[in-house]
Amino acid sequence: MTPVPGSVQPHAARRNRRRTPLLKSVTIYGGIVSLLFLVLFPFYWMVTASIKNFREISIERTLIPREITLKNYADLFEQTSILWHLFNTAWISCFVTVVTVILASMSAYVLTRFVTPAAEWIARISLYAYMVPSIVLIIPFYIGLRMAGLVNTHAGLILSYLSFTLPLGIWMMRACFQTIPKTMEEAAVVDGANRFQAFFLIAMPQALPGVVSTSIFVFILCWGEYLYPAVLINGDRLRTITITLDALTGGGQNIKFGLLMAASTVATIPILLIFLLLQKHLVRGFAAGGFE
Repeated sequence: MTPVPGSVQPHAARRNRRRTPLLKSVTIYGGIVSLLFLVLFPFYWMVTASIKNFREISIERTLIPREITLKNYADLFEQTSILWHLFNTAWISCFVTVVTVILASMSAYVLTRFVTPAAEWIARISLYAYMVPSIVLIIPFYIGLRMAGLVNTHAGLILSYLSFTLPLGIWMMRACFQTIPKTMEEAAVVDGANRFQAFFLIAMPQALPGVVSTSIFVFILCWGEYLYPAVLINGDRLRTITITLDALTGGGQNIKFGLLMAASTVATIPILLIFLLLQKHLVRGFAAGGFE
């Protein structure tokens, strides 16, 4: 008996419609799980390797530690000045972040409120300056800082950091101020406020999400910077955390994996805490700055 086409096709179409959302969900969640694995596994290996003994790290290479030990952390704090280097990195990063946000906010405000062809070119030049590799600037910076007597000082390191944090901050804050309407500032000026009052009392509170996201990016850039500290800093008491990590590699010959993973874990914890505490503000800053 030949089936009636009109009675079979609707059932097959309904089955296909049910399978399509299921297949799409499996594909999406499978991709998310794979991405999370690729991102989180290095962190898992770093943390677990820091609490393994030498045999499990270098010889057996176990995925799950059979014996947990804190010897790597004890040796790290005894053999290195990592806590002092963390302090150096933290205060330099905070100082550069504050200076960058202040200067970048004022510059970006001027570029967005006084729209001229020159302002557009200045904004582009700031982006181009950020795109210049640090390796290109390191020799001129070293010569200039040596002539000024700022080599092997934190002041010279701060000036070198500003060379790449300030252009990035200007570009990000400019995108943020472009989304803020001028009407409230113009009303404040009509009521008798000057330009500085309109900037600090009207514009900056509205730009707070962009300030937070810019601060986070600048802080992370300073925290992970390696080239400038490696070239400009010689004294152990002035070093930053990236130089400590480099020293633990032993030049690629005698790498102390336990100490290196313990130091990497200690260096990563502040950044993770910042992300956990300011995650909402960071997402809000992306939206405010047009990074969606």
